Amino acid sequence: MNKILFVLFIMVIIAMTGAAILQIFFPTFLGGTTDYGMNAGWQREIGIWNLGMITILLGTLLKGSLNTIKIVASGAAVLGIGFGTNHLIGFLNNAGMYMNLIGALENYLFVALLFLGLKMAKSKRVK
Repeated sequence: MNKILFVLFIMVIIAMTGAAILQIFFPTFLGGTTDYGMNAGWQREIGIWNLGMITILLGTLLKGSLNTIKIVASGAAVLGIGFGTNHLIGFLNNAGMYMNLIGALENYLFVALLFLGLKMAKSKRVK
């Protein structure tokens, strides 16, 4: 695994761990900062989903073959595009919610770096 993908996976694991803790144990706090409304059950469900993704990412880091890494990184890119677009739509619907704009930019940057890491992995393999 190249350094870009390794660092990205570690950063996502750290971010998802923090989000999972907030969403599972403090759902009303986190839900109150979004324009999607507060639903403690939905926040906890997202937190549990994050724990599942953390497991997949850790397994990929520890035991993943190049093909597994590419599959997981591609799936993460699809999720990043989807989440980024959802945040962007939220911001466009309510321009005062700057957290949505930040979320969109973070997700799109993450996807761009994933594509860079995948391209580097492919070019290294070709050589």
